[in-house]
Amino acid sequence: MLQTLRNISVDNWSYRNQVWYLAVTDLKKTIHGTWLGWIWLIARPIVYVCTFWFTLEIGLRVTKNLADGVPYVVWLATGFFVWNYISAMISSGSNVYKRYNYLITKMQFPLPVISSFFSVAQLIVFALTLGILTIAMIVTRTPFSIYLLQIPLLVLLLHFTFTMWSLMTSPLSAISKDFHNLVKVMTMPLMWLSGIFFDVSQIKYKLVRDVLAFNPVTFFVKSFRASICDRYWVWQHPGIYGPYLVSLTVLVVLALRIQSRLGKEIPDVI
Repeated sequence: MLQTLRNISVDNWSYRNQVWYLAVTDLKKTIHGTWLGWIWLIARPIVYVCTFWFTLEIGLRVTKNLADGVPYVVWLATGFFVWNYISAMISSGSNVYKRYNYLITKMQFPLPVISSFFSVAQLIVFALTLGILTIAMIVTRTPFSIYLLQIPLLVLLLHFTFTMWSLMTSPLSAISKDFHNLVKVMTMPLMWLSGIFFDVSQIKYKLVRDVLAFNPVTFFVKSFRASICDRYWVWQHPGIYGPYLVSLTVLVVLALRIQSRLGKEIPDVI
């Protein structure tokens, strides 16, 4: 596994310029031929946040005690914008070998590079949504704090975690279409069960809170809200990052084992 990790690191470093180029090119293809251009990359998450905000706060009025001292729309947008990146990585990121099969069959790109550039492309969109969130904080007069300094570290962890997810699941999706369909089916339940629309810490059942603590989605939603809304240092709360580190270790081990065993078979399968 260590050799596999070394090979992945070497491939990504050797192709670092291509990773950025392919990420930007992929986004340009998405908006090619449109008048509004890059706005379309963030239009959907913004519309979704506005819809959920109106439904939950104005319509159902179920937002009490969720955003203490912070406008609910900022609290909601923080979690949902994180989810927007994660959902892309879970669904599309798990099928990048099929999605970009020409890079494998015609250009013989290293497999880890494909997962990396797709993740970077989604991070660019995430950065744009963070810009929108910053504007929302200014408009709603949400104070900025020193805890925002941990966001760059969280972004790096986010990128690493779900790039590893892509490395683990893409070979399985390439071999089995049923696996990819299963991932897509589970994406929606994961959104509703990961604390994006509610505060996990307010769940009265300790067992449920303990199980959700091992969910990386829950970790990142809570961590970004800790930086923007709740204002505390994540590393001061082992109950938050401890279970995440366990899940990350399992994810990395599985990703490396699957890459080492199935990586050479992917070109033939594709």
